[in-house]
Amino acid sequence: MEELFPSRRIAPAAVALPLKEPAGPLGFTYSYNGKTKNLEDFAADTRSSGLLILHGDQILHERYYMGAAPDSRFVSFSVGKSFVSTLIGIALAEGKIRSLDDRMIDYLPELKGGAYEKTTIKDVLEMSSGTEFDEEYTSPKSGIAGFLGRFDANQGGLYDFSRQFKSAHAPGARFNYASADTEILGALLAKATGARPADYMAEKLWKPMGAESEARWILDQPGDAGREVAAGGLLIRLRDYARFGYLAAHDGMVDGRQVLPKGWIALATQPQRAQVQYGKLGDGPLGYGYQWWLIPGPDRAFTGEGIYGQFLMVNPELDLVVVKTSAWTAAWDDPMALETFAMFDALSAQVRAGKR
Repeated sequence: MEELFPSRRIAPAAVALPLKEPAGPLGFTYSYNGKTKNLEDFAADTRSSGLLILHGDQILHERYYMGAAPDSRFVSFSVGKSFVSTLIGIALAEGKIRSLDDRMIDYLPELKGGAYEKTTIKDVLEMSSGTEFDEEYTSPKSGIAGFLGRFDANQGGLYDFSRQFKSAHAPGARFNYASADTEILGALLAKATGARPADYMAEKLWKPMGAESEARWILDQPGDAGREVAAGGLLIRLRDYARFGYLAAHDGMVDGRQVLPKGWIALATQPQRAQVQYGKLGDGPLGYGYQWWLIPGPDRAFTGEGIYGQFLMVNPELDLVVVKTSAWTAAWDDPMALETFAMFDALSAQVRAGKR
């Protein structure tokens, strides 16, 4: 992706957060659709390009496929939304954002007259802005089709496109997954902090958490005028995705340092209002937090998800992180997604039982 689109550098830490190398093959199997499978079966059957399992600071499994390698940077797609939410939390703690109950137009007055005029920051974080934008990848007339067309053209205007939509519902009343919402959050982040999001991420998140490698953030057009594509334009190596997952699993703490505001991850990964409770989003049992998908079960697990099979799955209670990058042939593949969750559930059960 970085060969196709302009991007902005996100500088790494001077000293990386150390991760322990795998001690040997992970003897993990799971049952799915009447078959017993191992992780190589899983990777092949779900078209994985990378797979990393982290338990505490111990890498249990790390493999690359489809020509990828440890120095490959994998595009986040919508997993990047969870990073944007985290940066909003940092800006809130710093006082750059006064309250999540503030209206978006308090920071972005140009939103007056559109879907975001009456929305709060919290509404947008919860994908409950009320915008008419629709995320239907199979329709050439959908909001996301127009968004991706502008993304591919790389001539700017993603923010202006995202804010042009009108309201379909009252803010805060209905869940409607919309990449436009995250693009608006990216503009809020830039305006509130006075910094380019890539620079803010480098100084407030990437360096403090101990990222090993430079990341990149895709821009909607070349040069200084380019805006970071907040809805899903990060390019990150597998181990640094895992380090971010480790940070999320540890309430934002690394090496005794509070990198993220204490309690932010817990706040961002619980369903707060009726429309985002578990099983209320539409099809399926998931809930929604602040740009994180919430996994039901005995633990407080959550995941970032991106089209074409990108996952950053975190179980804080078990100190478990799974990073899966993929090259699905469609934007979304229900059978592959279901198997990914089944594998994660089985792995969580084994860790819970004290097995690796």
